[in-house]
Amino acid sequence: MNRTLHAGVARRTINPLLGTGKAGLRLFGSPIQAIESDLTATVLVLADGEAKAAVVATDLCVMSLAEADRLRAAVAGALGIATAHVLLNLSHNHSAPALPEFMAITDTPEDVPFRTRYERDLRGWLVEAAVEADARLQPARIGCGWGSSEIGVYRRETRDGRDVLGEVPDHPIDSTVGVIRVDDLDGHPIATLFRYSAHPVTVGSRSAVASTDYPGPARDVIEQSLGGLALFLQGCGGNVNPRVGIGYEIDCRDTKNRVGLELGGEALRVAARIRTNTKAGERRPLGNVPNILFTPWERIDTTDTCTHLAALETTVALEYVALPSLERARELHEHWRQLAEERRAGGALDWEIRAAQKYEHWAAKLVATVEDGRPTHELRVQAIRVNDIVLSALSMEVFFETGLDIRARSPHPDTFVLGYSNGLYGYLPRAEDYPEGGWSLEESYAVPDLIPQAWGMPVILHPDSARRAAEATLELIGGL
Repeated sequence: MNRTLHAGVARRTINPLLGTGKAGLRLFGSPIQAIESDLTATVLVLADGEAKAAVVATDLCVMSLAEADRLRAAVAGALGIATAHVLLNLSHNHSAPALPEFMAITDTPEDVPFRTRYERDLRGWLVEAAVEADARLQPARIGCGWGSSEIGVYRRETRDGRDVLGEVPDHPIDSTVGVIRVDDLDGHPIATLFRYSAHPVTVGSRSAVASTDYPGPARDVIEQSLGGLALFLQGCGGNVNPRVGIGYEIDCRDTKNRVGLELGGEALRVAARIRTNTKAGERRPLGNVPNILFTPWERIDTTDTCTHLAALETTVALEYVALPSLERARELHEHWRQLAEERRAGGALDWEIRAAQKYEHWAAKLVATVEDGRPTHELRVQAIRVNDIVLSALSMEVFFETGLDIRARSPHPDTFVLGYSNGLYGYLPRAEDYPEGGWSLEESYAVPDLIPQAWGMPVILHPDSARRAAEATLELIGGL
């Protein structure tokens, strides 16, 4: 039995106190000294009288699964729904504050109160937005469309026989811009959701500011031209950077705005073509002019606007590659302990000290892992279906190829595959993205997806992990 879809949307500004640190080891680890553009969280609530779901889009970079669980539970409690019905997407914007857990190992005692307060404030802001969106529920229709943008570039470059974090302009990427339009029954926009897959790093690490990066001006294009609120959803950009590169200048606003305008313009073009309240009628002549045909736009009067509204979530235990011997793990721990001590005593650069501290913590964790046995990595997989539109979400930095694979194999062509959702813990490279001869604990890698130590993972995930994640996602979609 079809029902009427209801939708409501609300937004809160989520700026931190100045002095709150960003998330980063080599780059982007400095405290925020100014607000370049307001960070936001936007909540879209969808309901059909029997089920309810919330999509939360934030201008944040990273948070642990536990932190995401607490935030999602707070939103779910305010709406009276299960946590599995709350999708929390991070734009993965690197010019945003970090919550406590990711930077806990390298934080000073002075840093902790800033991050703790920010998590507390963020929880309140998300709940406020969710409650307001729920109060604004009104009859709605939903439609979607797809476009294309070339603002991204494949970033795993080979130079002198080694992988570097660079640019490969002729390498394919996922250039799709997926757009979902949620309108009232008269066709006026309530919310526009748009998905793209690329790191928001046009505002570089020399800019000690909080910024939305390119998703902010992209949203502005849609909101100022179309109306309603726009939600940017980060796709599968684990191996994609902006084509303009990581921001080098101290003031990166010009580049940020240009990239945002380009993406927002394409999303607006797609959104403008999505009609939810009218459909093309049969072509016919006008009056007594027989040789000119016109296409009338016929109003859709039915209020049966929802055929499906459901959400599911599961956890997948991914395996790691073989662990080193206990002796080797202890050697690594001692090496990094000494190096961290030397860097602190020798007045090394902040990022050098942070990196050594992080590796010291990782090596201690590696020792404990080897002593305790074979570990697994927790991956959250979620799927929300609204009519024949599906949002699938994974809690890792997913590579674009995996996102394309899931969409191609989904029974629903309009499947929007998202990474960076419901927490974020590590990269998810495919088997073919691993180095020839396999990943080595003894090697020093440049590309972040081959540095699981930065995430506190004991070793890299088994090369079969991306395939298993895709299969679990497709199974969940099938269950909807």
